[in-house]
Parts: sequence; C-alpha cells; structure tokens
Amino acid sequence: MKILIASILLLFSVAALAETLVWQPPTSRVDGTPLDPATELAPYELVCGQGDNAVTTNIPATGEAEQRYQVAKHEILPNYGKIPCYMVAVDLDGLKSEPSDTVTIPWAKGAPSAVTELIILTE
Repeated sequence: MKILIASILLLFSVAALAETLVWQPPTSRVDGTPLDPATELAPYELVCGQGDNAVTTNIPATGEAEQRYQVAKHEILPNYGKIPCYMVAVDLDGLKSEPSDTVTIPWAKGAPSAVTELIILTE
C-alpha cells in the first residue's frame, strides 16, 4: 500500500515586498529657527492609508544628511492597492511638522509560492 503525504507550505509571494524610503530631514522650524536633526528630532511618523484604516509607523531619526529606511509593505500598508503615504517630523517635545508631500506605494497580491517539502512515503 502506498501513502502519499504532501506537506504544503503556502506563503504569499509579492514582488518587491519592501520599499526604501529616502528623505532629507528638516534643518529649521516653521518660525525659521535652526533645528539640529541629530539631536532635536524624535522618531518620524510614516502614515500610510486614510482615515480609520491608516497605519502609522515610527521611523528612527538618525540625524544623517540623507536618511534611508527600508520598510516591509505588509507592516506599513493597511491593504493591497495603491496606498498614499506621507511623513511627519516630530521633535523631542512632541511638536509635529506639517505632512510631507504624499507618495503612493503600490502593493499587489501575488500568487502563492510553490509547494515545498513534498514527501512520498511507501509501505
């Protein structure tokens, strides 16, 4: 008698599961006074989606002249589609900047990955 056992691991595979964000930190406040991004900024807030479905992600401020941060789409986007996102700078006192320009991050549902660990047992 032959027994066929298939162990199936299905993971949803999506092209480009991550995005790299690149931005210039602010160097002044709204009133024109200087701001040192290395010592005066708390984590940035990345907001993706709209209304009750929006997801806010805190991104550490490094103080570098050009900041880069890689984000996983499944962690920052509320659902599939073309999702609008913007960033807000927050200082150590909790004061927030106006939102940045909005960018759109696309995320399409992909086909499942291939079946893995197929085992054939015979008796």
